[in-house]
Amino acid sequence: MYDAAKAVGGYAGIFIVSVLGNAIPFISVPYLAVVYFYSMKIAEASPLLVGVVSGLGGAVGKLAVYAVGRGSRVFLKKETRDRYERIGKLLRSYGALAAFLFAVTPSPDDVIVIPLGLMKYDIFKLFLGLAAGKIVLSIATAYAGRTVATFAKHELLLELAASLVLFGIVIALLVFFDWEKILETIADRGFKGFVSELKEKGFAAVVKSRSAQPSQQ
Repeated sequence: MYDAAKAVGGYAGIFIVSVLGNAIPFISVPYLAVVYFYSMKIAEASPLLVGVVSGLGGAVGKLAVYAVGRGSRVFLKKETRDRYERIGKLLRSYGALAAFLFAVTPSPDDVIVIPLGLMKYDIFKLFLGLAAGKIVLSIATAYAGRTVATFAKHELLLELAASLVLFGIVIALLVFFDWEKILETIADRGFKGFVSELKEKGFAAVVKSRSAQPSQQ
């Protein structure tokens, strides 16, 4: 993907990679790694512009996921549809804010985009929330790459070590936290109920079970 971004050319390549990295539901494509390494390796690139272009591309890509949500009622199993509808009702009043919060953090925003699509949430508000969050996250990622390059003085081993630490944190947030389960609990029991479950079960209330299987549609 990094080579593709370079081949297409600068910011246009970053935009295309970011669109493609966000357009497939529930499949994690590491487009932010491209943003990170592009800013780290291409000295003449502006981390600010890289982040803005990537964020806009990511938001455009998520519109495809939203469209899947809009049309998913006909092919989702009833149990899955009911679960997404509960989450959608929870998010309906502040969907743009939820989109921003999920987009600005390394969390799987498809768990809110598809339910909001199913509920036919305002696409313009959703796009603004996603774009704002992804621009902030992408700018931070781009500057992280540039900062690592500056402090490591382009020493390959130091760059790799710092990069592994940063991406290890991101992967942990994506892999170990069951965001859909968290939202479903809040939708069913409210925030007080979710807090009560945290007190009762501790960390187990928010992490994925190793035996858990992906949701079936």
